[in-house]
Amino acid sequence: MIRMFDAAYPPQKAPDGYQVAAGYIGGDTPHTWTRAEWDRFSHLRRLPVFTRSSTAGHSGTADAFAALAQLYAIGAPRGIAVAWDLEAAVAPGYVSEVHAVMEWAGIYLWLYGQASTVFRNPACNGYWPADWRGDPYMFDHGDVRATQYASGPEWDSSEVKLWDFEYRLWK
Repeated sequence: MIRMFDAAYPPQKAPDGYQVAAGYIGGDTPHTWTRAEWDRFSHLRRLPVFTRSSTAGHSGTADAFAALAQLYAIGAPRGIAVAWDLEAAVAPGYVSEVHAVMEWAGIYLWLYGQASTVFRNPACNGYWPADWRGDPYMFDHGDVRATQYASGPEWDSSEVKLWDFEYRLWK
């Protein structure tokens, strides 16, 4: 398996031993990564993340098009995975709207959230559950693409399946 870090504010360099950088492209994140911040990690695979921890009053379609605009602005290609951070939200209708737009645009949609709630949303193209056990592991579920196993002060840590690393992450 492959180690991935995600951070609201990107570190100056990738932590040792990490092969994937996950960062934010909009929504209710405290910081949207700039193109220069993404480019800092061009030697790694990358996973853009859109955050919507409360979907109330938000359109999945509008959020998806906002995410696509940001993907264009940072130079991300079609055919990659984008994670949709729902935290603890369960919103099948909203998720279906997001997925329809992403699928139309040629983007694979992974749903991120707490392991206790994320699986109550449609699978789309996979899940990225947060289940902080502290040690690297992969959540036992057929649609899981990555597992966030630890939260830290500067970044969180996840494991990513090799196939998804090779074929779904931004190179």
